[in-house]
Amino acid sequence: MKVSNIERFATHDGPGIRTTVFLKGCSLHCPWCANPETWTVQPVLMHDETKCVLCHQCEKHCSQQAISIQDQWTWDKEKCTYCQTCIDTCIPQALSMNGKDMTIDEILEEVLKDQDYYEESHGGMTLSGGEPLYQWEEVYELLKQAKGKQLHIAMETTGHYSWDQLEKASSYVDLFLFDIKHLDKNKMKAYTGANLDRILSNFERLAQTRAKDIIVRVPVIPGFNDDILQDIITYAKAHQVQAVHLLPYHSMGKKKWHQLNKPYKYENLDMMDEATLSIYASDFVQIGG
Repeated sequence: MKVSNIERFATHDGPGIRTTVFLKGCSLHCPWCANPETWTVQPVLMHDETKCVLCHQCEKHCSQQAISIQDQWTWDKEKCTYCQTCIDTCIPQALSMNGKDMTIDEILEEVLKDQDYYEESHGGMTLSGGEPLYQWEEVYELLKQAKGKQLHIAMETTGHYSWDQLEKASSYVDLFLFDIKHLDKNKMKAYTGANLDRILSNFERLAQTRAKDIIVRVPVIPGFNDDILQDIITYAKAHQVQAVHLLPYHSMGKKKWHQLNKPYKYENLDMMDEATLSIYASDFVQIGG
């Protein structure tokens, strides 16, 4: 499986203490994404310009000429063979590679290190990304084996895939953290590239039998969906889900966009104060993860 990162002792990705497995690959391209390094299943080279001294060592040692330094540092992923020589020769440690292959056994070995904490706190494993079901066959096998270890499984999901996949996966998932970003399919398509009809169809079909196992998550993005939050809350409530979590916009992923040499659309936008959303807070609506 293609893994971006495994985060232990996570507390915002489901109940209790959890280990969150961030998987590579996503069919959406949200311009506010906090994990843009997970969009592709391939490894990506990340360059920290705050550490780089433009010493040209990575350029000199790249046998494929995938790195070039002229006015700025650039990387050609089509030429790269992921040998990581550039990383090994980078004295200021400005380069890193995100993405590695792990077997299901290796993932579960890491997750099960904290099994005692899961039992005490009613926690478990959370699959995130990217979109976990993007690597469908591998993730389905991981879900089956994890459930065989008696793990509580939560899954953060965009809902952007076939119903057959969600229906099969649902047999092993205890809690769905289901993103609903908008209710206007044209705006959703323009901003994220997603088919909203597919997402909402999956959500509604899942809610017919698993409503109480769904938490709707809404990343609140100024200028995108901050004016329709009540509509989303009303929609979610009509489907009798467990709760809605409004996630205020934050810029913690901005550095990753820079390291990937990608322009960040929200460069000058301030982080949103949770208090701004307090008018929506209720027993059903939580502000924050």
